[in-house]
Amino acid sequence: MDILKGIGKLAGDVTGKVLGGTVRVAGELVHSDYIKEIGNDVERVTAKTGEIAGQAASGVWDVGAGLVTSDKHQAKSGLNELGDVVTTTVKSAGQGIEYVVNSGADLVTGIKERDTELMKDSAKKLGRAAAVTILAVGVVDLVDGPDGADPSGTV
Repeated sequence: MDILKGIGKLAGDVTGKVLGGTVRVAGELVHSDYIKEIGNDVERVTAKTGEIAGQAASGVWDVGAGLVTSDKHQAKSGLNELGDVVTTTVKSAGQGIEYVVNSGADLVTGIKERDTELMKDSAKKLGRAAAVTILAVGVVDLVDGPDGADPSGTV
């Protein structure tokens, strides 16, 4: 269902602009290009997350509607869409892991070789990756709700 894709993309774009823009403003206030770059990355990642969520919702809808109405084509289309979501998610996670591993390896090399410039650049990359992950994943956690125990002690 294309409307669900559109809603997911719109939600991701809006949330990304709000979060990324807020971080960019903070970067402007402290005159830090590094913080502004983090804002750009937060916007991009959050927008992509919304797009993926919308595509997943559309796939689930099509599978369910296809099963209810016995429309095999719609159900298969939904399954294909869910497969695309999984592929995109795995590919993106792999790229993120590769970025962190390479930056970590560069940091270790910089330490071994006492190359302060390489250490500084690698540490900045790792910090940027951590900041973007915390901000972007934190949004998903906020939408999902708190994971902690109920304060009343009941379940």
